[in-house]
Amino acid sequence: MRILTDQLNAHIKKQAENYGVEKLWWNKVDGGKNGAKSDYVKKHFVGDEPVKGNKVYCILEAMESTYSFANRELLTKKGKVYNKIFKCKKRVKHYYVYFHDELLGGLCYLKICSYLPFPCEFYFNGHQYIAQELDKKGIGYKMKDNAFVKVDDLDVLKELSSSLKGQEVLERIKYWQARFFKFEEKSYSTCSKYLEHNWYSLQVEICSNTIFKSALLCTNLFECLIDKFIRFGSPESLIQVFDKKRLPKKTKSSWRKFTNNGCLKHWFGKNSIKMYNKIGYFIRFETTINDPNSLGLQKPIGFLQSYYWKGLACNNRFMGCCSDVDVSSLMKEEVEQLTEPVVVKNGKKVAAMDLRKKRQIELFGVLLNPKYSIHGFRTRELLVELPGQFRNSAQIRYEMAKLRARGLIMKEKNQCFYRVTSQGWKWLWVSICSSKYFNNPLVSMDFSDDEKSECAQASKFEESCQLLNSALSTITKEFAMA
Repeated sequence: MRILTDQLNAHIKKQAENYGVEKLWWNKVDGGKNGAKSDYVKKHFVGDEPVKGNKVYCILEAMESTYSFANRELLTKKGKVYNKIFKCKKRVKHYYVYFHDELLGGLCYLKICSYLPFPCEFYFNGHQYIAQELDKKGIGYKMKDNAFVKVDDLDVLKELSSSLKGQEVLERIKYWQARFFKFEEKSYSTCSKYLEHNWYSLQVEICSNTIFKSALLCTNLFECLIDKFIRFGSPESLIQVFDKKRLPKKTKSSWRKFTNNGCLKHWFGKNSIKMYNKIGYFIRFETTINDPNSLGLQKPIGFLQSYYWKGLACNNRFMGCCSDVDVSSLMKEEVEQLTEPVVVKNGKKVAAMDLRKKRQIELFGVLLNPKYSIHGFRTRELLVELPGQFRNSAQIRYEMAKLRARGLIMKEKNQCFYRVTSQGWKWLWVSICSSKYFNNPLVSMDFSDDEKSECAQASKFEESCQLLNSALSTITKEFAMA
């Protein structure tokens, strides 16, 4: 066993010389915890210039605990010496090879244990993969930390988020492992075909983000969400979020800080879902899968794409539970702008927007497209974006007049295009979210056959909801609404 360890150490040392990178002992250069290795590499080795192709940054050495084997000399009853191998947990040397991968992008690492059975670990960040693909396609974007706060083409972003397959990741792992996991034998390095690794998912994080133009609105709304969901971690609630049967005594909630902001985390066995205010105007919902078998998923890396869809579904169900937070209470003085008619300078009364119309919500969504935030928009462009919703430009101008009268959009001076104002960004987002997650689900709740799809809430909203549903049911049935 020691011969293999020495040969592996010799090969990694030779590869460090071949790539011209440093091999550093972690305790001497920093020795921190909780992602400090990646931060150290970013600070001292990763520059601001974009990297093309593959590039090795450095190799860090650290002593860590792992399951391995130990050999002991024992005596028989007759006094003869013999060797016996024991399985045990001990501290041994590990190598962290940090590099930039041409497919996965960003900072990745391959962790190699120097003792039998040589367990390895591979890490990459999906946000970095998406950023690299957007660069290749020439699509503009803006990132804050590991969050996309602006992307010119949202359809491409959604496509890239779901396009990465586990087999592609496995090929990149094998590429790097073939270069560093070998054993030096005099003048050459080799690896036996019997020393082959099987790769499984250890931890996968899938996040869904809600971006706000107003940091004040985001903070106020997040405080309301924290107050509501502090008691959310009951088994009955979490089994609906994760779409699985109840796990007795395996659900819990915890409160902690995440970069000085509140973070509410709910556990379902070894899996979890959390909600936190990431950067002041950015609420993130994040599902972490540590036990895929309990969620009906397969552990081999080839099933990586199924983790994405499972995590996205959990995030969507959790976000749907936020529907009973009354956003109007955050801006009481401004609510009437959209709900009541207003009178413009020439004395003409302009009607309020009717959010029951599907085309009105579709128009709001198009106006919030990031590509219009730079060059503005014209009515003929909106007509192309909304086929079948409006017959002609006159209908669009009629709806836009309602927005313009309330200061939600404005026409640039001496220009022929419009822009959404900062106030407009806030109101349009609130209107879309209210219609999608509150108004429409509430009206249609009595007509749903699958009541289990609605997450139970530990708040007083249920009592009010039942009374309101009873009244709405009577009214809608009288009007033959469906």
